Amino acid sequence: MRRLALTLPLFAITLVGCKKIDELQAALDESTAQLTKTKAALDSEKRTNQELRAANEQLEAQIVKLRGELSQLEAQIATLASDMETTAEELAALRKEKAEREKELAVYEELVAQLRSLVDAGTIKLEIRKGRLVVKLANEILFDSGRASLKEEGQNALAAVASALRTVAGREFLVGGHTDNVPIKNSRFRNNWDLSTARAISVVEYMVAEGMDPRSLGATGFAEFDPVEDNSTSEGRAMNRRIEIILLPNLAELPGVRKVLEGK
Repeated sequence: MRRLALTLPLFAITLVGCKKIDELQAALDESTAQLTKTKAALDSEKRTNQELRAANEQLEAQIVKLRGELSQLEAQIATLASDMETTAEELAALRKEKAEREKELAVYEELVAQLRSLVDAGTIKLEIRKGRLVVKLANEILFDSGRASLKEEGQNALAAVASALRTVAGREFLVGGHTDNVPIKNSRFRNNWDLSTARAISVVEYMVAEGMDPRSLGATGFAEFDPVEDNSTSEGRAMNRRIEIILLPNLAELPGVRKVLEGK
């Protein structure tokens, strides 16, 4: 009987010890999971910052290029002005081209300045793509999967973008919707063409509601056929699901275009 009396306290102590071990193990597991989650978030933030730096460097390079072209034109004008054989028409043409380049540079610099806070916050990206200035927004900010109605977060971002673009007088913008290569699987949209176009239209309608001139905006859908990354990875597909707002070039301002069209 005395042995039984001694055994019972030992058993109780053992149970308490096991429970404490389980609690410590659970706390350790929770801390390990939180550490893993924090490390993943830091890695993601690092990639985002690298992408933003690359986009900013690309824009700065474009501005440097335009400034270089202006310097070359100024040098040509100075040389031609000293050449007595140069006609007044040639000088006027060069001066006109210089003025148009200065106007283009001013548009780029003004837009970059106005959108800088959104770029730094990671809300948008600015880049030069196919020779055109592009404001790029990820679908995750704007839309839920398989839908074309704007989320509140997307509306806030577009309101800020529209406020900046309203200041660009006399220029037009094309809003392009893009998807990954995964076929759409709901009854609302027939295919990715339909989805990407509907999303572009939603963006245009909201920007008009925010005060942009509807005559300066157009909407189109590219579906999955203009990717910026490889669709074979989940990260690449996420990059391809996007809205691009493209500053369209004014071809009438380019030297000689009117003469070409008139057959001269």
